[in-house]
Amino acid sequence: KIGGVRRDIEKKDIPQIEKMCNDLIPAIDLFKGAVTDDPVIHARTKGVGILPKDVAIDYCVVGPTARASGIDIDIRRDDPYSAYNLVDWKVIVTKNGDVFDKVAVRILEMYESIKIIRGCLEGLKKEPEGNFDLNVKEIPAGEGIGRHEAPRGEVYHYVRSDGTNRPVRHKIRAPSYVNVPSDQYAVKGYTVSDAALVLAAVDPCYCCTERVAVIDKEKNKKIMNGFDLIKLSQEKTAKIKNGPKIL
Repeated sequence: KIGGVRRDIEKKDIPQIEKMCNDLIPAIDLFKGAVTDDPVIHARTKGVGILPKDVAIDYCVVGPTARASGIDIDIRRDDPYSAYNLVDWKVIVTKNGDVFDKVAVRILEMYESIKIIRGCLEGLKKEPEGNFDLNVKEIPAGEGIGRHEAPRGEVYHYVRSDGTNRPVRHKIRAPSYVNVPSDQYAVKGYTVSDAALVLAAVDPCYCCTERVAVIDKEKNKKIMNGFDLIKLSQEKTAKIKNGPKIL
């Protein structure tokens, strides 16, 4: 079956799913408190890796990366598909554009995900079972585009068909392809040990964006890899933990 969920949700399954949602709320509350109330996390993420709204627009960032910079966009609301326009939920937007806000947006979106699931379950309760057309139609020759809100932001698909069951062309623009380049601005002015956090804050999918190879033509010049950046980041965090108390 194309789209939807992995398996049919029968009415007898709904109470168990509702219980899982109820059980998740305290866990999310705990996680939210652990992040938002931790002075070390504040020191390491607030005011770090700032991506201002105008710069975010210039880079065409999407998803939580955009919303953390004050850009109020979400394909699920702006160009709704599936059942997103049939349930009650809201788009989470903050304005600081730093690492902390990028994390905060994702945490708060967990609550919205629970609301969406609950809304869908309420809708399913009103529908008789087996009332959906799940048959896949024949695909005619032609071309089309589609966009959806993935966890990292808008994902864009272009497909061209010659009428057979194999696409002639299928191009995917993943959200990381536009989010990752914004790091070249966001890392400026901060320490190298902050780089790992700034890069991680956009939740990059590097396999979606692997398009280039970096070649060092100069001898005796060290290029830091991902492990080096993570090590520096961990050392800075440890220094804060072991240093003077943060008020």
